[in-house]
This record gives sequence, structure tokens and C-alpha cells, in this order.
Amino acid sequence: MDEYKNDDMDYKLYVLAELRYKKEHPGIENEDLFPADWYSNRNYKLKTEIIASAIKNNISIEEVPEYMNIKEGVIN
Repeated sequence: MDEYKNDDMDYKLYVLAELRYKKEHPGIENEDLFPADWYSNRNYKLKTEIIASAIKNNISIEEVPEYMNIKEGVIN
């Protein structure tokens, strides 16, 4: 049961982070803002960290080192 709570909390935080990321990039469509394979990964905790890093450093998701690890299959 605790694992479900963590998953639910991670997802909710991810949704908030995604909304903030979109707000930081007004006028850019989702298909241009998020990498093509972004929605195939369900590690919401990691995705939240990636978005937070992108916002903090004013870079794209694809420029965040942790995203590169996902892309290369290092982290799943």
C-alpha cells in the first residue's frame, strides 16, 4: 500500500512539474517541448527531477544529463 502512495505522490508532483515547465515555455507545442520518447517512460520521480533541472538551468529536457541517461538506457 505504501508503494502505491509513493507512486501516486510521484505522479502528482510530476504533473505539477510538467505544468510549470509548460508555463516556462509559452507558445511551444507539447510535441516540440517534450522529446518524442518522453511519455514512454513512467519513472515519474526521475522525470520530475529532470524537469526541475531543466527549469532551474533554463535548458531543454534533452539537455539535462539525467535525460541523456534515460535515452541511452542507463536509467529506467
